[in-house]
Amino acid sequence: MRIHVKAGLALAIGVIFNVNDAFSQKLPVIKASVNKADIKVGNELQDVNWTINATIRPDVFDVYLPKTGLPVTFITDKDSIRVEVKPGDYREFVILVNDKDSALTAVKAFLDVPRAHFSEDYKKSHTGKTFVEIPQVYELVNVVFALTNEGKKDNGMIRKDNPYYSDVLKWFQNYGNEPVVNALNAALANADNYHSLKMDAYAFEFQNGKIVQSPVYDRTGFSNANHLREYVPALQQFAAKTSFADFYMQHKPFYDSLIVSYRDSVGVPEMQKWLTKNFPSTKYDSFKIIFSPLVSSNQSATRFEFDGFKEAQAHVNFPFRDRGDLKSMSKEALLVRDGSILFTELNHAFINPESEKPQYAARITKALSNISAWNDPEKPAKHYNNAYDSFNEYMNWALVCIRYLDYAPEKEQAQLITKTEKMMVNLRGFRKFAEFDQFLVKLYKNRKKGQVLADLYPEIVGWFERNG
Repeated sequence: MRIHVKAGLALAIGVIFNVNDAFSQKLPVIKASVNKADIKVGNELQDVNWTINATIRPDVFDVYLPKTGLPVTFITDKDSIRVEVKPGDYREFVILVNDKDSALTAVKAFLDVPRAHFSEDYKKSHTGKTFVEIPQVYELVNVVFALTNEGKKDNGMIRKDNPYYSDVLKWFQNYGNEPVVNALNAALANADNYHSLKMDAYAFEFQNGKIVQSPVYDRTGFSNANHLREYVPALQQFAAKTSFADFYMQHKPFYDSLIVSYRDSVGVPEMQKWLTKNFPSTKYDSFKIIFSPLVSSNQSATRFEFDGFKEAQAHVNFPFRDRGDLKSMSKEALLVRDGSILFTELNHAFINPESEKPQYAARITKALSNISAWNDPEKPAKHYNNAYDSFNEYMNWALVCIRYLDYAPEKEQAQLITKTEKMMVNLRGFRKFAEFDQFLVKLYKNRKKGQVLADLYPEIVGWFERNG
């Protein structure tokens, strides 16, 4: 079961709900003396910091449930209410805070649909394999992003310094005011929507010129609903009006060249072998590398485990090189560096499960409780605003440096590691990354024979505890 809270979607009208209104509507009323509540779904206490807010009317808690439904219980410091709900139900009640402020609250229940379904045929054709793709609907969505006002900003969303971007503008420049462009521009104004919309595009495909739901995926983003689904009719109109299929086919040789480069040049098999060796308790049946040449500096990763099958996906950009790269590093070093972004996303499929283990989770939460000591709130590190995400990102890029030790030419390792540390501290704002990285590099170099990275986690977590 999963829960997604959307309290912010309700309209904040700045008016306190009148207590008498609540009673006149005969809604259930519970009391509280503080503006916090715990929530149980079934018998499970949820990791939701619910704030009782009397200015949002109603403040809606979205819950995803099986067909049979489950009870949802709100628990305040003084009272509780148990609401029996099934998918499709909507129930309102009132939380009365300090006997004066009434917060109209609601539970809205949705059917919990699995993110993916892996058939026996799918399992047979994908087990033990890695797939590198520039999917057609995925590319369509990135093209639309490139036409939006948000996509035209210097915000790292769209890569603009290559001929492909010029081709996109030349072909589609007269379609910048199409309904789907304006609609997605409005959605992208909230930066949190970018990854959901882009990743969920992988849950659709073209069949006979029509955009249809994937037979495998309901959604590939992180939430309980496919964020792109509502835009599919408008995307279909855009694709037909702009002859997107012709554009895609004309650029197929270019796409294929990038796919071959990713598949054969940056060391993907070595990455997978290295990660599997260093995190032996985590295994996957299949990997997918999904990208667009339009994606700039926004990457993400996700994992699936359904029907007895485990799949890891990396949604990344392509490692286009700068003109001066060949002058600063050898070809061998560049190829290792080219794989770093992909490696950081494949990493998450291994380091995230490791840090979730009970022997580490609580220690990590406590060690990084003061996030501002670890992450600069004025830099991109601010987006990693909890202990778990922050710890994993420190580990993520430190593993990039560890990989340099194993695969980059020895005389260029220090240069690659120093560049990574400066980028993480000065550009991204992870204040203590350089110190942690040097600690882990030394720890890895001096590990005992037969030890892998997972064996070093007690000492790694201990470093965060000592330096918090």
